[in-house]
Amino acid sequence: MITRELKPMEPLSRIATALLSFALFCAAATAQAENSLDAVRIQSLLEFNAILITEVDVVFVYDQGIAEQLPATKGEWYARKYDLLQNDVAGLEVVTTSIPQGFDSAFVILPERSRDAVNIFAVGYHEGQDIPIHDLTGLENALIQIDQFGIRVSGQ
Repeated sequence: MITRELKPMEPLSRIATALLSFALFCAAATAQAENSLDAVRIQSLLEFNAILITEVDVVFVYDQGIAEQLPATKGEWYARKYDLLQNDVAGLEVVTTSIPQGFDSAFVILPERSRDAVNIFAVGYHEGQDIPIHDLTGLENALIQIDQFGIRVSGQ
């Protein structure tokens, strides 16, 4: 049996290994934290003669614990919206846009730290109470279209 004596790692080599490990950890954490959403455009497909202004909330969630506790439907979101915003201002950010009927389009101004959001969703006010919230997290360019039935979300 051949045995080999292991030599202690030199101090510079230890530091280099530690720095490399830290850099890999940071790169992995950053990749998980960032989403790819660059733009959200909202467009109304309603008639010009309809008397309707639709409120659309685009919600940025920065904390995974909060994301797991968010309401699942439009009705639950609007019932709990203000309580959620009061309880955790740092972990949740909402951009509300009001769109008049027949309005061609508007771009949502994304929050400064929008890339750090772990979850992004949209809710249209005039949708039915039981409609699930719309997930935008995996989209790069989101298009939210408003029609007489609610909102439709797609990638542009």
